[in-house]
Amino acid sequence: MRSTRLHTPARLTSLTTPGAMLAVVLAALLVVLRIGFLPLMPVDETRYLSVAWEMQQQHSLLVPLFNGEPYSDKPPLLFWIIQSAWALFGTSDWVSRLAVPAAGLLSYPLLAAIVRQFDPGADRQARWAPLILMSLSLWFVYQALSMFDILFTTCFLVAVLGWVGYVRSGRAAMILLAGAGVGLAVLAKGPVVLLYWLPLVLSTRFWHPADVALPRRYLLAALAATLIGAAIGLAWAIPAAISGGEDYANAIFWGQSAGRIASSFAHARPWYWYLPLLPLLALPWAGVAVWRRPWLATPMQRFAAWGILPPLVLLSLVSGKQVHYLMPTLPFLAIWIAVQLGDEEPRRTWAISVVLGLVAAFLAALPEIAGSLYPEAPLPGTVRLAAVVPALFAVLLWQRPRRLTLVLAWPLTLLALLLAVSPTIRSYYDLQPAARELARLETQDVPMAYPGGYSNQFRFLGRTHQDMTVFESDAGFAAWREANPGGVIIEVLKQPDEALLDAAIYRQPYRGSHLLMVPVADWPLLASQ
Repeated sequence: MRSTRLHTPARLTSLTTPGAMLAVVLAALLVVLRIGFLPLMPVDETRYLSVAWEMQQQHSLLVPLFNGEPYSDKPPLLFWIIQSAWALFGTSDWVSRLAVPAAGLLSYPLLAAIVRQFDPGADRQARWAPLILMSLSLWFVYQALSMFDILFTTCFLVAVLGWVGYVRSGRAAMILLAGAGVGLAVLAKGPVVLLYWLPLVLSTRFWHPADVALPRRYLLAALAATLIGAAIGLAWAIPAAISGGEDYANAIFWGQSAGRIASSFAHARPWYWYLPLLPLLALPWAGVAVWRRPWLATPMQRFAAWGILPPLVLLSLVSGKQVHYLMPTLPFLAIWIAVQLGDEEPRRTWAISVVLGLVAAFLAALPEIAGSLYPEAPLPGTVRLAAVVPALFAVLLWQRPRRLTLVLAWPLTLLALLLAVSPTIRSYYDLQPAARELARLETQDVPMAYPGGYSNQFRFLGRTHQDMTVFESDAGFAAWREANPGGVIIEVLKQPDEALLDAAIYRQPYRGSHLLMVPVADWPLLASQ
């Protein structure tokens, strides 16, 4: 006889499984090291922290702000989290950069809880799924960044936990939890959550746990949870639209959904664009014998597959594609791999050993490679020592494969690579020196302007207060120069001429180009550049 009764141990202990806690500790260490050695990455991280900073300055709780204008590209949850951290711990760079990754650490206990709710006896899968998630390439890349994708995935996992809890128990409280998760995901990244949520809940009859009866009104429960999530999103969007004005209202109600899908055709990629990337994103597990059949034999395998395949297909059909759109599928991939491993240690790990060996060879030659590509920031020969990390793991996995060795091998290898190139990254991507110079000019009441597309990349780093003047035509520049003869132009140029380099009051290498601050009297018209 099948039961719908919720198992108390799963409910009480699933958030504190050893694997989840170990994943939290390891991921936190990786985040701290990356923040300590690497700068805020332009233009995304710098933009989002500047939006939060401007909201803080203008006391704008509902409407995100970008250089004095409402910012409709993203909902406010990420900015609220950063502002909450500032309210509690101050506005230091460390507090600012840790706030969003710290929220993302909740994904590990949430994933363990989902596995335990699905099958209270799946202790081994609940232990290893969070660690497998932590080890995946794409997850590692975004874990330490103040961006939306892992935060969005964490909110989505709250919804999944609530739904799995409802399927097992039939309790109305679980519908409320699922709806709250959907609502948080809407506040994190908008209605795009439905692309991941609806296929999963509508397919429940194909994957529900074998030891429980499917609730008869599960479709009504799915509708209720979705409507609760929509209500949470609208609780912000309606007053924000009133406060932000007609243009902002149109942008958040249209641009967050259908308008963004339509505009994606301007950046079209072929339908198969994701497919060749999947093995890279699934490293190190793409190089291990976990892909053997059966693939969909158990309810948990089918549950994981429904969390991966429909979003992948739908995202492939939309012309605008970005690799981080796949982030919410990674926890399901981690579950599927954990099920595939079962009680065995990983087998046939020679492929990942070869990959690690190649990374070790790359690190051994890194000073020469970096010197040829980035001559203004050569690396010392001591960075070759980073090659020891992948070389050691390659030998260990070749001789005696173990799960924990594999879990640690790839993120620590990627961390060694990032730390090895961190001096070059700081030289070419760190905008804080430039932002401090702008802050100094601001205190002297020097007018400043930025020709072309501006990403608000300086406001937080310089803790500046004034909006940047932005223009894209010679007429706008001529008018501004006439009104501000003592002003300064900030611009990024690929190959500035010697006259501009000599006239610059500040310059630095930036992303393969030059960032310059030049007195307006020495700046040419835009059309002549």
